[in-house]
Amino acid sequence: MLDKPAVRKSAREAFAEPSVARARKTRSACATDELTCLVQVTQELNSAADLDAGLAKVAEHLRQHIDYDTLAILLLDDLGQELRFRFGTGYSERVLAHWRFGLGQGLVGTAALTQQPVLVGDVSRDPRYIQASDNVGSELAIPLIVKERTIGVLDVQCRQKNYFTAEHQRVLSYIGGHLAGALENARLHENMREQARSLSLLHEASRELSAILDREQLLRRVAELAKRLIDYQLFCVMLWNEETQLLEHTFSLHFGEPILEKGGFPLGYGICGTVAALRAPLRVPNVQIDPRYVRCGHEIDVRSELAIPLVFKDRLIGVLDLESTEYNAFSERHEQMLSTLASCIAISLENARLYEKLRAEERRLEHDLATARETQKHLLPKEIPKLPGLEIATGYVPARQLGGDVYDFLPYEGGRLAIAVGDVAGKATPAALYGSLTIGIMRGHVVQHPCEPAEMLEHLNEHLLGLRIDNRFVALVYALYDSERRSLTLANSGFPRPFLLRDGQVEEIQVEGVPLGLLPGITYEQKELALERGDVVVFCSDGIYESTDKQGREFGKQRLTSLLLQLAERPVDEIAGGLLRATAAHIEGGAEHDDDCTVVVLKITA
Repeated sequence: MLDKPAVRKSAREAFAEPSVARARKTRSACATDELTCLVQVTQELNSAADLDAGLAKVAEHLRQHIDYDTLAILLLDDLGQELRFRFGTGYSERVLAHWRFGLGQGLVGTAALTQQPVLVGDVSRDPRYIQASDNVGSELAIPLIVKERTIGVLDVQCRQKNYFTAEHQRVLSYIGGHLAGALENARLHENMREQARSLSLLHEASRELSAILDREQLLRRVAELAKRLIDYQLFCVMLWNEETQLLEHTFSLHFGEPILEKGGFPLGYGICGTVAALRAPLRVPNVQIDPRYVRCGHEIDVRSELAIPLVFKDRLIGVLDLESTEYNAFSERHEQMLSTLASCIAISLENARLYEKLRAEERRLEHDLATARETQKHLLPKEIPKLPGLEIATGYVPARQLGGDVYDFLPYEGGRLAIAVGDVAGKATPAALYGSLTIGIMRGHVVQHPCEPAEMLEHLNEHLLGLRIDNRFVALVYALYDSERRSLTLANSGFPRPFLLRDGQVEEIQVEGVPLGLLPGITYEQKELALERGDVVVFCSDGIYESTDKQGREFGKQRLTSLLLQLAERPVDEIAGGLLRATAAHIEGGAEHDDDCTVVVLKITA
């Protein structure tokens, strides 16, 4: 090897020997020396766990052959414009982290531009020299070339002037040629690993983000995913507000902790505004020399920035912004990865926006329904009317917040009382409105023209037909009780037949007809019953009959009549309540009713 005389000397001493002494080394020994170094360098790069670890081993082996004071391996960036330290020893951390050399700048930039080694015996006399470390006397820069393309520079420095020789240059150029190939392969493998990690992250993001509907939770997860590949210090998302025409601060994290930023930017203002206006990514290596940079309210010393537009179906959603306290912290690969992720983020943000809009609509609807329910409750009779010899009880359970069943009590002159019980086709708000309309028409007609049940149904039918409301009709039974005669006159328009309980028997009152609002010119029959003391008349909507259990079995008329016989001797409120409790028990588990359940019970007591 170059430094293996009988008494081992340092590489610097060996090269400092008189040329005659150095000439004693045979060309075969030099070739063996170079080959050994080359094999060691190649093996270290190929076997290292990562590129940085391999370069550190390379530096150790080169020191065995050349006694340098500083060594640097600089690689060209993706655009081929700047040399950046990939590895260095003997330099300060500030130089390794922040210094850049353009092509033709300094000795390393000259070697990269000319693709020729640069050997300077006294750097103090060379105007191209840029001082990156103290007390440098001489420097040797070797371009690293792969397929006629410069990928970087191998640079060594020594405090001693005129230390590096043509022999050093020849050895390092020979090693540099193979080092460049090994570096390129190692960098390709590293890029493949990074791409695999990026693809894995994108797959994970597409799977996770689409399922998150809470916006803050979504953006926090995006920040966590991005942090796994990009070392940023500030994460920010600004969303576009169509009403204010501003990009508004929506979510910000500083070192993982949320920070509060207010205000917004118009299109074209600042880096984020520029990205939003152009709808194109923007990577700024040094924001301090970029006139578009605008400092926000935080105290973070930002040096570089990466902003990505969030666009969904050609519509601007916002901007994803990463900032770093390091210069040139973001690479082209970072930009590509975030640009790919941005489409998934934009879709997820749009889903979250629509979900929040839907939730707001649901809250508004719930409030409106609660108001409507209170209104409907006020439209139903507030008090049960009292007539001599007659007890009345009611029970009402809507299937939803608003019910389609209606009932009302309308006083007539001469100690008479009309009882109306109806069921509107459909459920919820439309049925409730139609039922309230029917009750209103009926009340108005009683005031102007109190009439018999059949005439009332005919009037309601024609009135509802005249409204021309499609797909709506009402099944309603109208009964008029005369307390003096103790009689009940009934007419029916499709409502389930009422029941008469007398002397331990249950009888259906045979009165029926066509529902209201379907056909013009319909006439209705009416039937008069002479009631006796102890008689019970029960009106039940079809929600009672048709209530089903978990096996799909209906409550049914047979079960209903059996229950009525058991309850016949009890007070009217217990009869009505017993019917509703039995229906609920049949449904099992307190499940919702499929239909409104209404019960009105009349009992003759004198």
